[in-house]
Amino acid sequence: MRERRRVPSGILQVLLLAVGIFVISTSELLPMGLLPDIGRQYQVTVQTAGWLVTAYALGVVAGGPLLTVATVRVPRKRLLLYMLALFGAGSLLSAVAPSFGLLIASRVVSAVAQGAFFGAAVVMAGQLAAPGREGAAISLAGSGLTIATVIGGPLGTLLGQQFGWRFPFWMLVIITLLVGAGILWKIPDMPQVTRPQIRRQLGQVARTGPVLALFTTVFGFGGVFLAFTYISPILQEITGLPEERISIVLLLFGLASVIGNAAGGKLADRHLHAALLGSMGLLLAVMIAFYFTSTSVVPALITVFVWGAAAYAMVTPLNVQVLRRSGSAQDLASTLNISAFNLGNALGAFVGGYVAESRLGLSGLPLASAVIVTIGIALAAGSVMLERSKPGSAGAAGQAECVNTAGEASCGMNPGAQS
Repeated sequence: MRERRRVPSGILQVLLLAVGIFVISTSELLPMGLLPDIGRQYQVTVQTAGWLVTAYALGVVAGGPLLTVATVRVPRKRLLLYMLALFGAGSLLSAVAPSFGLLIASRVVSAVAQGAFFGAAVVMAGQLAAPGREGAAISLAGSGLTIATVIGGPLGTLLGQQFGWRFPFWMLVIITLLVGAGILWKIPDMPQVTRPQIRRQLGQVARTGPVLALFTTVFGFGGVFLAFTYISPILQEITGLPEERISIVLLLFGLASVIGNAAGGKLADRHLHAALLGSMGLLLAVMIAFYFTSTSVVPALITVFVWGAAAYAMVTPLNVQVLRRSGSAQDLASTLNISAFNLGNALGAFVGGYVAESRLGLSGLPLASAVIVTIGIALAAGSVMLERSKPGSAGAAGQAECVNTAGEASCGMNPGAQS
């Protein structure tokens, strides 16, 4: 008889981390497809319900860096369990919240855990991997975010529409408990990773180059989520799509994000600047096009698909740009960039709510997104010009190779890139 091949325990452990990232990422996306239902429950407008997205994003923005600083000495396994407990408590509060104010507070509680959990999970995945397989392990753990975009968000919307918007939050609580039990049982205690002092890291990321790169992330993704936060009411009220079809559109967006993420990663390895400016330029074109195509079903669906691809094609170029400009401050830079993505979400949701309640209404959201993306493109162009103005600046492809999949410097950082 043939001997059964057993799955290596390290892979199972990393899969647990991926499920944890999946659960938290799904929670972030969940309200976007359920804003009309939540608004009806609490008798608030859809635009007011959009504050749930803003509050969560601001929670990540504030919580990630603060917890990174506060938990430098906490063992990774213990930190993962603490953050899951905090996230689970927030999700439970969301599921039972009797008032809209308490629901917003519950979202902030859940959000505070996200940045620290993601950072610890990435480091833990690398430590669990066999020598030479760290990158693959980190990629596997990070796949939880992609799967959440493709499956978690749309499935949560579908379940919320079928069984009530609170139901998906109860599911998050249950899965969080299971993931926590799995981590407690299966993942061993790991040695701490030596990191530069926080003061030194702050000095690195406070330079002009990293700051420009971080603000590029803010405005790039602010443009994505300004309109996407209100995708459900746009498709229902302007496009005329039935509510039960919204989850299908979110799935379409998620599938496109996978394609865009893969393409952006490959392009960033070869031509970082072109990948960054090209993906942002495509997003700008998509937002302008959606202003015209949102009134008809088929053109709107095609535009949403390209929108998803363009949005997630930016992710790797934005990450690599920040990391390679931050010298030895890789941990703090990575956490701050997660905060920058979420600050962009908050900015987009806030501006989107203001625009939707103005005379422009929902139909004006794509053009408002285009304005925010244009600011992002200007910041990205400034960052590129600053980098190229430094003596000895290497080509984008060459410098991109100095950042490995773990988000750490794998070769000497070019001095010209650390402005």
